Amino acid sequence: MTLLLKYISALAFLYFVLVLPDWPGNLVSYSFMRLPIELPILMLVLASAPSRSLTWLHPIIVLVMTVVVVLKIANLITFEFYARPFNILVDPGLISTVINTIIAGRGMGVAFGVIVAAITIIILVAVLLWFAVGALRPVRSLLSLRNTGIVAGIALLAAIPLADFKINQSWWNVTSLDTSLFARERALSVVEGLKYDAAFRAKLSSDSYADIPVKNLLAKLRGTDVLLVFVEAYGRAALDSPIIAESIRPVLKNFESALLKHNFYAESAWITSPTFGGQSWLSHSTFVTGLWVDNQRRYESLFISDRKTLIHDFSRGGWRTVGVMPQIAFEWPEGKYFGYEKVYSASDLGYAGPRFDYVTMPDQYTLSTFHQRELASRERAPVMAEIALVSSHLPWTPLPKIVAWEEVKNGEIFFKAKHSLGSTNLANSNHMRTNYVQAISYELEVLKSFITKVLRENTLMIILGDHQPVPVVSGTPLSYDVPVHIISSDPKLLEAIKDWGWTTGMIPTEESPTWRMDVMRKRILESFTSGSNQATVSIDP
Repeated sequence: MTLLLKYISALAFLYFVLVLPDWPGNLVSYSFMRLPIELPILMLVLASAPSRSLTWLHPIIVLVMTVVVVLKIANLITFEFYARPFNILVDPGLISTVINTIIAGRGMGVAFGVIVAAITIIILVAVLLWFAVGALRPVRSLLSLRNTGIVAGIALLAAIPLADFKINQSWWNVTSLDTSLFARERALSVVEGLKYDAAFRAKLSSDSYADIPVKNLLAKLRGTDVLLVFVEAYGRAALDSPIIAESIRPVLKNFESALLKHNFYAESAWITSPTFGGQSWLSHSTFVTGLWVDNQRRYESLFISDRKTLIHDFSRGGWRTVGVMPQIAFEWPEGKYFGYEKVYSASDLGYAGPRFDYVTMPDQYTLSTFHQRELASRERAPVMAEIALVSSHLPWTPLPKIVAWEEVKNGEIFFKAKHSLGSTNLANSNHMRTNYVQAISYELEVLKSFITKVLRENTLMIILGDHQPVPVVSGTPLSYDVPVHIISSDPKLLEAIKDWGWTTGMIPTEESPTWRMDVMRKRILESFTSGSNQATVSIDP
């Protein structure tokens, strides 16, 4: 009886490992009610393999299956947060980023707990697999080689029709080879990823923008401050998701009315981000380089190249270039690559108020300090700034309250001007959407107030999202699109982009164009560069 229970327990665990889905959408009951063809094959291998080969075959099977389980779990996590499969070549390098994010938002204790839990799960899976596979090894004594061959033949013949047999012809396969197909797809993804990276590195050496004469370069913007503002998690879901849009669209409409009242005008469209749910830096680098930077390996490849950016273009044209990155709390050597003359990290901004969970400081403070240090003086060169607004970063709570701009000062006021701490429940989509709506509404209200009450007129501002919010908020079908707005009080500047075909106002429509984010450097240079050399500007494929 004990031996029988041992066999049943081993089979049950191996069955679970093999039917475990690698995509959140398959975490449903019928996914666990199929026979994984790999299980009888594994039993046959253990039954028919020579005894001496089991010494090395056993650990190899355990190692492979452990890796597959870990990759499945990793896939479930990356799909849940980033709407994409786990990238074996890239994503392991993001572990430190994830840990730092947890430390910033929840503290060292929680981060340590997550690390211990992850290591424990991996070890536990490996140990259980070791005993499960070991428990099946004696099955060879129950089968002669002849019987093993007969059973193997029957199993393989049965697998063919069973694999195609479906109940209701649509939603439930009786058998599956999903684990084998997943392992094969992950292995091929490594090969394809290496080819993909090689093609990208070849593009790094080619920059068709570098030859534009300085006298023509961005000449239509001379004397104008240019602000490139990324709004964290401001995705298409904010305008398209029914539950979210009914709250955000009125805020945008009010934003548009306030702009017109103060003689500012806006054009809007959609832009496709290279990332989803996180990794904002991929969007920033895609926009300014004109290259499709959709993974960490591509991002890191930039820093060993001579590829110039939109920041360099403005610097060459006479602008003071500034990066405002309030969430950067560590050394950031990448800043030198992008071409900023000055980078304001968290420590440089002099904030004396409270943290807001993961967020180091309210965006109202960031914008106020940037204005005081870079824009307030009239006797200066024009400024081109890339600004990251982060108050709408997950978990979207707690939020600061908007105060009068003259009261912002060093930020101490936000000890009082702070909404009570709300709870975060990632499993409750309605709860998360409510938090998200409040966070995006805050961002839009702050920007509206900044433009109409603080900003000087001689400015061109580009506001866009860096990526969609996580799937629990954005829902399905998944889209990588985010809103983008260009705002100015100078009609001539917007006249320069009339051929873009964008929609007038702050609310893009279904008819508004949708561009990939890597075309923006090209579009800006084409539209605001003067002279015959404008036609030579082209985007890298």
